[in-house]
Amino acid sequence: MFILVQNRQEKHIMWTATDFAEGEFARGRRPPPPQTGKMSHRKLSALIRGGYGQGHFQRYKPWLRVTKRDYSPFSIIGHLPAPELGRLHHFRAIAEARTIQLAKWLGASDVREQYPMWPWEHAHPGEGLPGFDKGVRVRGLVDIAREAGISHGLYVGTNIPYVGTLDILTSWKKENGEFFLLAIDNKPEEIATAPILGSRAKDRLELARRYVVECRVRHLLIHAEKFPPELTYNLDALEPRMNAAARKIAIVTSLYKEIVQDLGEHAHVTPPLPLLRRIASRRSTDLSRVQELYRLALWRLDIDHDLTLVLDNSEPLQKGGVVVWRELRKAWLKENA
Repeated sequence: MFILVQNRQEKHIMWTATDFAEGEFARGRRPPPPQTGKMSHRKLSALIRGGYGQGHFQRYKPWLRVTKRDYSPFSIIGHLPAPELGRLHHFRAIAEARTIQLAKWLGASDVREQYPMWPWEHAHPGEGLPGFDKGVRVRGLVDIAREAGISHGLYVGTNIPYVGTLDILTSWKKENGEFFLLAIDNKPEEIATAPILGSRAKDRLELARRYVVECRVRHLLIHAEKFPPELTYNLDALEPRMNAAARKIAIVTSLYKEIVQDLGEHAHVTPPLPLLRRIASRRSTDLSRVQELYRLALWRLDIDHDLTLVLDNSEPLQKGGVVVWRELRKAWLKENA
């Protein structure tokens, strides 16, 4: 029966970012089968046929979704808007939400949360993106786990191998137009630094590391509890609630350029709020629109403010955000920075 599921997966799965174009969004044809309840070969095949755990950019559907039926007494779960991708991010811990926001701020072109490490042999996670050869195969996690001496695990009450997931798989665009991938796991330091395997969390982390090595992708392990709290608050508040096309239009308007120039020259001495009110009055423009573009400029660092500090528009801005961005990006990407 395992072979049957594998064959169905290969037949129906849509691995590539076929004809990707900004603003072109995929729509589901029918509701997906529920995640709750006992897994079955039929349900697994239906999820695969529905495209879950597959695709790039706006076509990606996370393998594990957050639905109305989900509840966790141990962590915060929910959704983050991703207007530039025309979809929602599904996070199953506040650490994942913070990591998603940080990855996008640092320039990731795509953020695929709850990315499946398929138990069977499958196409490379980068297939369909410029920079990745077609037809490259990756061993399934069952074989990788067996080689590591770690129990892979089955869905409860079945003989179906469990589909484990990476916390986040990010895609980054190079200057030559090709892409590279960075896999990110966000785990508490006490779990990551445990000396031996044996706990479920430590074993899953080791399997994720080995899977990423198998894919020849860099694995980044970070600890959300060490993120500067103000940075996560600021990024959540500043992330533009507009799609990629709207952002491109906004940053070339004369209003945006005026905001960037005026506040870039004066907001580190004079608080931003009176400057923004002055621009709105001079332009006979609604203040909310001026503030929206101001937040976009802070997110893009066209106006420099150290986002690890409190952002209070009644106080002058503090320079240093560009330095923080460069250092974090260099630490994450290393040789690809």
